[in-house]
Amino acid sequence: MIRRQLLRVATTALAAVLAATGVQVATAASASAARTVYYDASQAGEFRTNFDQAAQIWNSRVSNVRLVPGTPASVTILVDSGWPRAQVTGLGSGRIWMGWQAVNQGYHRTRIATHEFGHILGLPDRRTGLCSDLMSGSSAPVSCTNANPSAAEASRVNQLFAGSLSTSVAAGTYTWTADADFGTFVVGGRPATENYPWLVYTSGCTGTLIKANWMVTAKHCPTPSSVRVGSTNRTSGGTVVGVSRAVNHPTIDVKLFQLSSSVSYAPAPIPTSSGAVGTATRIIGWGQTCAPRGCGSAPTVAHELDTSIVADSRCSGINGPYEICTDNTNGNSGACYGDSGGPQVRRINGVWNVIGATSRAGNNNSTCATGPSIYGDLPSIRSWINTQVGGLPA
Repeated sequence: MIRRQLLRVATTALAAVLAATGVQVATAASASAARTVYYDASQAGEFRTNFDQAAQIWNSRVSNVRLVPGTPASVTILVDSGWPRAQVTGLGSGRIWMGWQAVNQGYHRTRIATHEFGHILGLPDRRTGLCSDLMSGSSAPVSCTNANPSAAEASRVNQLFAGSLSTSVAAGTYTWTADADFGTFVVGGRPATENYPWLVYTSGCTGTLIKANWMVTAKHCPTPSSVRVGSTNRTSGGTVVGVSRAVNHPTIDVKLFQLSSSVSYAPAPIPTSSGAVGTATRIIGWGQTCAPRGCGSAPTVAHELDTSIVADSRCSGINGPYEICTDNTNGNSGACYGDSGGPQVRRINGVWNVIGATSRAGNNNSTCATGPSIYGDLPSIRSWINTQVGGLPA
């Protein structure tokens, strides 16, 4: 009798400690109960209703976790003028900001709220461009109003909260970025004809390996927990390696990722000059191969397009000394939505050298390939890159 009483007291004490963190777990009396994650939307202003709706949506789609308003909470919801984002500190805990920047552009409020809760529940961004995928986020058209997770997304959350997945949820910040305003999907190209060893897939963007443990991409791309190096297939092959930190260039749309360990693939050299007007180049990236915004999803295999450097005067708003204006081949082929940071390369003595990282359209048109594209000029900032990475390969 005394032993049973002590057991009940210990169980109650444990539940109280866990509740203080904002997360409630089942006791022996209800071992099969879903885990409860408390959220505080008291500072969400007019968006509080959207988060309450988002919580109800998740609760109707999953069985192993319940989102419940209350305090003390493990999830705090705030509002600011930036992009919506989620700062994840662990499975079921973190902060969410409802950013006015996306709302002002017309993105669906409840879809944003449900998407950001998805990060708290363990889901990363999957910028497929599909409205049916909740975690496609801003890569889907602004007209998308779907606020429901797909069956696959709901299943993964159930597995995570059942503890049946060995994969840990990476802490970090996920931002609802306007990828579509920059984009680098190749329109009018062809499936990759070579297995570029330095090609990197990074959470809906593309990058280039420049040292055994460093890569380059676009500043506006999110910083993921890991990337895939050395494969033209974004879902298989190559090596998946963690990202330990990111370094933004102070002026142009370029960012470096330091990898958590070195890889064995040969990096792409950065030459001392990007080349003169008329220099033949190639651009490579994953994603939408049709021109209108939101018209299709990313291909599994990267696409490539042969193009060339054109006069800066053909690109609107270009920073001439530090950016490259790149031709839209035949007037209808070029960079497009979602695969930002992708490489622009040129052959030097038979070897592909990387000269650019895709940034944005050069004519401010939302339809891809209607004008040249702007790439960050890597040779122009080579000395800065060399310093950041502790010396580029000879």
